[in-house]
Amino acid sequence: MSGRRSPMDVVRDAAWRLATGMLTGPSPEPRVRPAGAAGTRPVAGRLLVAAGGLAAVAITAVLVVLLVTRPYQRPVRPEEAAGLPERQPAPVTVSPSAGPATAATAPAAVRASRSPARAAGVAGSRPPAAGASVAPVPLTAGYTTTPYVVGLLGYRTEVTVANPGVASRTGWTLTVTLPRSTLWIDDVKGATVTRQDAVWTLVPDGTTASIKPGEQVSVSFEVHGATLIDAAPEDCRLDGVPCTS
Repeated sequence: MSGRRSPMDVVRDAAWRLATGMLTGPSPEPRVRPAGAAGTRPVAGRLLVAAGGLAAVAITAVLVVLLVTRPYQRPVRPEEAAGLPERQPAPVTVSPSAGPATAATAPAAVRASRSPARAAGVAGSRPPAAGASVAPVPLTAGYTTTPYVVGLLGYRTEVTVANPGVASRTGWTLTVTLPRSTLWIDDVKGATVTRQDAVWTLVPDGTTASIKPGEQVSVSFEVHGATLIDAAPEDCRLDGVPCTS
């Protein structure tokens, strides 16, 4: 493959041809001069031949140096010698804490750091799959007492049973413990009652057995006996959970 020749290549080739011609050209035949015609021309010819030889040797040495070192030729990179494309400069990396890059990189970092928590929140907010069992929410109960104004021989108690869950509930058990066995419960509404010493157990009747989600039912009864002093219920529980008063 031929390429464009530089001026140095032209000079080098010309000098090489000149030196080759001088070294390989035919030697001049000696001329016989008359014995009496001695002069300086033979000596000058020898000097000229010697100078030409020295010049050829010097030119050859210079050419060898030029061919070996090639100071006029720029160094070739490894990728150019292998025919590879020229390397592109590496991109400059900007620190996230420097300048305007913070505004561009911060949202991505925040999104990346928040994505697991967001995914967990979405997964936790999904409704349960069809057919999965859901633990029932316990019912709650609260009661209030209203003493009689006349006679002070008893008081009336009203118990409210509420369903805070998302499913209807059917059936419950209310236990009321009075401070003495000489006190008794009477005039029960919304439940039926049984007794064991000072513990009274109430179960719902047909009007209060089923409680829809978010709704409540009421049960009331009267406490009679020596209720003038220390007659309030000692304990009230709905399905084992304490009532609020």
